[in-house]
Amino acid sequence: MKMIKKTASILVACLLLLQGCGQAQKTDKKIIQETMQSIEVPKQYKQEPAYYVGIYSANIKWELFVNDVQMFAHYQGKITSPIVPLNYNILGSGKQKITFRIYPPNGQAVLGEYAAFRMRLFYNKNFRDKEDPEIKILNFELPYEQTKDLPSFEKSFEFEAQVPYQITGWTKSKDLTKVPDLEQKVVKKIEELRTILENKDTEAYFQAVMPRWKEQFIFLYATQQEIENYLQEHSLTNGEVSKIFDDIQILPITDYQIILEPNNRLVKLRQKDGDSFSDGIKFKAIDKEDKKETTGNYLFRFHIPEGSDELEVIR
Repeated sequence: MKMIKKTASILVACLLLLQGCGQAQKTDKKIIQETMQSIEVPKQYKQEPAYYVGIYSANIKWELFVNDVQMFAHYQGKITSPIVPLNYNILGSGKQKITFRIYPPNGQAVLGEYAAFRMRLFYNKNFRDKEDPEIKILNFELPYEQTKDLPSFEKSFEFEAQVPYQITGWTKSKDLTKVPDLEQKVVKKIEELRTILENKDTEAYFQAVMPRWKEQFIFLYATQQEIENYLQEHSLTNGEVSKIFDDIQILPITDYQIILEPNNRLVKLRQKDGDSFSDGIKFKAIDKEDKKETTGNYLFRFHIPEGSDELEVIR
């Protein structure tokens, strides 16, 4: 009897070991194949418009919002000239709102006469066509004579966008000001994601961010091959981050605040980062090219869909 029990125990242990090894050895290819089965490839259109804002700035900090959701931020005060895609926060055709907030660089109480900010808002009718011309919507330049003595400056514009898709986004999400213990829920969710990133658990990561990605693939008009490539690039073991960096360390959450975005339907965790801020989960790593330590972050915005009590990643 003892021998039978011992043999049974060994068999159970072996089965558990094999099962565990099978899970650990699941390849990126297998994970991507299984993930693709849960994704409906978006419809392709004759015209696939994409909206952008091009910005040049110097001697200032600034934040850019589209439909009251932050799209981009520059806190270093140095010269920068990004082109920011806006479809991420355009849920459908109609009136859109773009806002920028400008602040003095570190150590200054006012914007000053050397503050520079120029913005051009434009779109392409078909973003895949490299010959497709930019269609101007509006331009703006910071009037330094009127703003140089101000401690900050904010400006909003409205514009019409025409896109062939309609996505839900946060239009059917709960009012998070009415959710009890929201801060604890957000911190718990962030810690869960930190564990996933630390363990380089690509499968769990894909599952966690899939609500965001499914909408993202729609407003980026992604093809099946583009989706598969995107999943491969975001593998936690063999993706782009691991190709660029060595010794990636997911950092603990410190000195944070909870930020609500439009109409209290979105929430994110923001951490103080020296003289600036960092949203989401921070990491440090060694750049493979110059061998220097650098930092970055994984941004997660959450919402609670109607009919649910759980936070999920939406942007």
